[in-house]
Amino acid sequence: MLWSEGNKVVNAVIPVADAFATAVSTDVVDMADYKRCTFIVATGATSTANGIITVLAGVSNASCTTAIIFKYRTQIAAVPPAAGSDVPSALTAAAVTGFSMTASKAGGLYIIEVDVREVAAAGTNFDHVKLTVTEVTDAPQTACIIAILSQPRYPQGVLKTAIG
Repeated sequence: MLWSEGNKVVNAVIPVADAFATAVSTDVVDMADYKRCTFIVATGATSTANGIITVLAGVSNASCTTAIIFKYRTQIAAVPPAAGSDVPSALTAAAVTGFSMTASKAGGLYIIEVDVREVAAAGTNFDHVKLTVTEVTDAPQTACIIAILSQPRYPQGVLKTAIG
């Protein structure tokens, strides 16, 4: 099986300047057919602000408001393409309050791992998630966020939409 046949990629926040103007949330991602959702937050060369990353869960795109626990890694040891810029940190548990991004880290990657069991534990019939970045201080930050759904429960449903 090809990687793209077993995983669903969602362009959750397109790359733009000042992507996190005060606060931004991704599209709501439906995890009903998947066991894992990985959000990749990529910051650009104008990264000057530090934001707080949280993950919210709910039963639909209209009710994704309950903060949940999740795990994350960073790739921020150096600015790409410097040596070590592709080395991920250890997997770290985040509380429902999330974690703070590193200020002024151009070319940083934040890898947010969401398990469907953590989503389901947050409430009855919860299977939708979104990621939110809230800036501590409003400052321009070029960035994008991609969601990757993996470990499909029903492989035949991999290519259908997962937004909303």
